[in-house]
Amino acid sequence: MVEFNQLEQLICIAENKTISKAAEKLLISQPALSRSMQKLEEDLNVQLFDHYKNKVILNKNGELVVEYAKEIIKNVYSMIQDVQSFDQSSKSISIAACAPAPLWDIEPILKELYPHIEVQSEIINQDNLIPSLKNKDYHFVITPFEVNDKDILCIPYIEEDLYLSIPPMHYLKDKKEVSFHELDGETMLLYSNIGFWHDMHIRTMPNTKFLFQNERSTFTEIVKASTLPSFTSNLSIKREGKMDNRILIPFIDDEAHVTFYMTLLKKDKHKYIDLINKIDNYYDF
Repeated sequence: MVEFNQLEQLICIAENKTISKAAEKLLISQPALSRSMQKLEEDLNVQLFDHYKNKVILNKNGELVVEYAKEIIKNVYSMIQDVQSFDQSSKSISIAACAPAPLWDIEPILKELYPHIEVQSEIINQDNLIPSLKNKDYHFVITPFEVNDKDILCIPYIEEDLYLSIPPMHYLKDKKEVSFHELDGETMLLYSNIGFWHDMHIRTMPNTKFLFQNERSTFTEIVKASTLPSFTSNLSIKREGKMDNRILIPFIDDEAHVTFYMTLLKKDKHKYIDLINKIDNYYDF
């Protein structure tokens, strides 16, 4: 019976050109490697090497077996990864987003649907969402864009709209709407742990002086007591309530409105069909 390590050894010989160099790479003796290859030839009942006076080289049979060996090993490693991922999915569900607000609703939904499974969430860079999903680092990712990929299922999940938050005596208090351009150059309070929104504010308002705060409750108290403008959103208001002493003005910029999508691999759809149905029925788009 052909053994897995024999195939790995054969590939190593092909890559290093000689049995002696392959033996050094594999940290085994050359006689041991030669015996292993002789056993492989016996198992296949085919000669894989041509023997000359001072060297042994792979023949056409050997080259063909190397190509099959590479594919077999690739499939074995893929199987191991899939089985480990399947096993992990029965114990925990991991999800990533590029902003905190989309996670606020999804975590309770997951815990309701899968009460015996641990839910793990993380905020990562927007550019890493799809690569991380394809690499199976997460079971789901929440993207601020629709993904067009034959292997990926993308479901509209939740919408977030930004608002300018100002005190009642601010000079913009009578505005019905506002733009990032109008505020560029102002001094503003900004909660920094907001994922991709942070980078968007820096990019769209390069002349604004932002006063950053990393701790959410502290940031909220500062906003309540401050005369400086800040940002909030419909999802933040839903979670924390509207401050009594602040006026909210919507932004007209397209970037101030985002539809988030629940994104997963299509092959995992059957495992999470309850979640998919819940999202489809729960949110009205």
